[in-house]
Amino acid sequence: MIKISKTFLACALLCGFGFRGEVFASTPYRLGVVLVVDQFRADYLMRFRERLKAAGPSSGGFRLLMEKGAYFPLADHGLLQNMTGPGHATILSGSYPYRNLISQNNWYDREMKRDQYCVQDDAYKVIGSDGVVTQARSGISPKNFNATTIGDELKNVNRASRVVSVALKDRASVLLGGKRPDLALWFHDKTCQWVSSEYYLKKLPAFALKRNELLLAEKDKTLDFGTLKDIKRCSKQALQTPWGVKETFNAAIAAVDEFKLGRGKDVDLLLVSLSSHDYLGHHFGPNHPNLEEMTIAEDRLLSEFFAALSSRIPGGMRDVFVVLTGDHGIPPARIPDEYVLGERIPENELPELVEKTMTEAFGKPKGGRWVDAIPEFQLYLNQDAMKSAGITPIDALRPLRAALLRQRYVDQVWARDEILFDRKIPAGEYGIVADRTLSTRSGDILIALKPFFQSDAYPLTHMTMYSYDRYVPLAFYGKTFRPGVYRQIVNIVDIAPTLTQILGVIPPAQSEGRVLTEILR
Repeated sequence: MIKISKTFLACALLCGFGFRGEVFASTPYRLGVVLVVDQFRADYLMRFRERLKAAGPSSGGFRLLMEKGAYFPLADHGLLQNMTGPGHATILSGSYPYRNLISQNNWYDREMKRDQYCVQDDAYKVIGSDGVVTQARSGISPKNFNATTIGDELKNVNRASRVVSVALKDRASVLLGGKRPDLALWFHDKTCQWVSSEYYLKKLPAFALKRNELLLAEKDKTLDFGTLKDIKRCSKQALQTPWGVKETFNAAIAAVDEFKLGRGKDVDLLLVSLSSHDYLGHHFGPNHPNLEEMTIAEDRLLSEFFAALSSRIPGGMRDVFVVLTGDHGIPPARIPDEYVLGERIPENELPELVEKTMTEAFGKPKGGRWVDAIPEFQLYLNQDAMKSAGITPIDALRPLRAALLRQRYVDQVWARDEILFDRKIPAGEYGIVADRTLSTRSGDILIALKPFFQSDAYPLTHMTMYSYDRYVPLAFYGKTFRPGVYRQIVNIVDIAPTLTQILGVIPPAQSEGRVLTEILR
């Protein structure tokens, strides 16, 4: 008889439990796909459901995610101004702008005295097939993004995970990718090519070079879509059609092949944002037939994308999890004035009104102006003029608030500092969204428009805290998620901490959402 000592038995038990713990903590997936449809209002999937491709056991597009996954019809971005930069920054960081500092697509840099784009970084040039690409913004990186993402957390624990982000828009790709992706790729329409930044690599990978060769060979061909006729490929108008969606998926699948995503020892991430939906929506609005046809085309292309993934990943789609959501919504294009007031407001009305009001209250400003910039209805006051007059933004608030509230389109006016530093939080929902959105980069005076009023910067745009701009769909698909329709409203910041439970990492550093335990097996 073999005798086993108590010490040996105890050691074996401990080692055994340790081994079990490691198995439990490791992810059951080879690949995770996070799919963002830009400007994907919550109601698209509900309204067009009957036209979407039927879900099979492991086939289909949107309905596969809705019916075989955990589907939340309403997920809330919950920001003061919902737009592409803040939306993409929130999704995989689980953080709000007051922490990640991406509260707008553009803001005014008070120190440099210039407009600042959310992913602009002059230190890292944009690179294409032939080296550095000439463009308005000389460099791109995630420098301005004060957060980590799910992909970063995989890297932070020394996983061999590969993280690739693809979108037509640079800010979508960069902010989904976070600080440490293997590649962030986006499209440069003027030169008809996929590009990246020296932040990630010194030259484009082979798959991107090949895609660019194919694009150049076909750039003079034309296409039709809905009411858009005889459009040249690679043009800005072509990006408003399913051609842009298909090319995004083509690039994503090519990245899967080159990086061998889903075939390593650790889970990989493929992050894809479909920007074409947003480009089209800005021109036609959510009720136009073109947007319905775009959604149906995206559904078909998504089904093809899943089939392509399934053929490449060991175990097929069973070894893949998918998260689907949007970065923001869009208001209706037309509201009958006799029922609900609403209109597009010329932003050039504001400078004259503000300058006149401030001059009447405080005299002529040093340097000739009181306001440096007004991006997205946020007033950046001239610091030199304010200092010379011996006044603060709080002092300027009283006359400005009175004048602005008399305007037909203004609902609320605040000074940033009274919320950010004095902690005078507005009552109700305004207070919640303002407090989680504002940062030191925000304007000095903040203007909240009434519902259905908007900027005239586009034929139609999104930039408010109202339901049409902030609610998007959310779905989780994979063997660790309980299928079903979940009717409660959840927050977009809940995505990141929920994914940590299946990836075996801690939430991103700035994350503050909750784990959606109700959908986990």
